[in-house]
Amino acid sequence: MNAGIRIWLAGLVAIAVALLGWQLWRGSDAAPAAAAPAIEAAPALAPSAPVASMPAAPEPAQTDYHQRRQNELRQRADAGDSRAACQLGVDLLRCADTSAAQQLLASAEQNASASLAPDQRAYMTRMEDRARRILAECRDAHSDAWRQGNRYLRQAALAGEPEAMYRYARGDSVLLDFSHINTPEFDRWRGEAGALLQLSFEAGYVPALFDLMAAYSDDSSPTSGLIANDPTKARAMRLLVARLTAKSADPPAARDAALEPAAAALAAQWQRDYFAAVKPPMQRSPRIMPASFAALYGEDGGDTPACSQ
Repeated sequence: MNAGIRIWLAGLVAIAVALLGWQLWRGSDAAPAAAAPAIEAAPALAPSAPVASMPAAPEPAQTDYHQRRQNELRQRADAGDSRAACQLGVDLLRCADTSAAQQLLASAEQNASASLAPDQRAYMTRMEDRARRILAECRDAHSDAWRQGNRYLRQAALAGEPEAMYRYARGDSVLLDFSHINTPEFDRWRGEAGALLQLSFEAGYVPALFDLMAAYSDDSSPTSGLIANDPTKARAMRLLVARLTAKSADPPAARDAALEPAAAALAAQWQRDYFAAVKPPMQRSPRIMPASFAALYGEDGGDTPACSQ
C-alpha cells in the first residue's frame, strides 16, 4: 500500500481498529518500562476545532475537582513524571473528540422507544447519562485540547511509559478524525509509531503483542501499514500467544511450515526476555480503549484511570 493511500485510509479505519483492539482477550502483567529517546522540544500550541455546544454545566464541585486534578498532573508532567504525562494526555484527548456522545444523544428519542425491552431502555438511559456527563465535563475544555493531549501522550511515550508508547503508536491522538492528517504531528507519528510499538512490546506490555502480530501479518490498519510484513515474526507472535495462554496454536499454513523452527525459537526468546512476568495461563488484561470511547463505552464508564499500571 503506498503512503498516500494509507494516509487517506487512516481516518476511515481508526475507529474500527480501536473497537477491535479492545475486544482481544489479553494478560494483565507488564514489565518495567524500557529506556527511550530524549524528548525533543514540544511545538508551539495552536488552537484546534472548538468543542461543540453542550448541555447543562457540570456541578461546580465536579468541575473544580477535574480542574485541580489536571493542574496537578500538568505540574508533575512538566517536572518529568512520565506516568502523569500519560494520564494527562489521555484525559485531554477525552475531550478532543466528543462526537460519539453527541451522536448517542441525537438518537435519544429513538433510544426511548416503547418497542425496546425494559433492560435495553435502562441500558440506553445509563449511556445517555454518561454522554451528558462527558459533554458537561468537556464544556470548558481548551480549544487546543487535542494538541496538548498529543503532546503529553507523546512525551510519556518517548520517556518509555509502556501504555503511552502503545496508545501513541496506535494513533489515539492523530487518528481521532480526518482533521489531523495534514498536520506536522501526523507526519511525526508516522516516523515514530513502529519503533514505539516495538518498544512497548519489549517492555512486556501485552496489548502491544496483538497489534504487532497484526502488523507483521498484513497492512489492515494505519499502524500495521507502517511496519513491514514478516511471516516468521507473525507466526512467532501467534506461538507466543499460545505459550502465554497455555493453549495449542493452530498449525501453520502449508506455505509457512518451513518457518516453524525459527518462529518457535523466537517465541521462546520473547517469552523469556519480555514476558517472564506473565504467568500462564493468561486470561485477559484491561481493555485499552481510546479515551473518548472509554468514557462512553467502558465497562466502568471510563472511571478507571489510564496509565495506572
